[in-house]
Amino acid sequence: MSDKIIYEFYYRDVEKNGEPIKENIESRGYKKAVKSFQNKYPKAKNVVVMWTKKEIELSKEQKLPMGRKKKLEG
Repeated sequence: MSDKIIYEFYYRDVEKNGEPIKENIESRGYKKAVKSFQNKYPKAKNVVVMWTKKEIELSKEQKLPMGRKKKLEG
């Protein structure tokens, strides 16, 4: 049994005429999943993240970029 969780990211791409994008990322933690997503889509400003924990569906709107400002700009 794996301890990884599947996180679903919903993002509306402005450059592609507002076309919605759904990306599934399997990760051990929320923060690692978000960082992986923001590496793939660096121009995204916010994203809706959905995941399941103990049979309960959770969701959160996350502002991007997530992390230390110094580390992201450098």
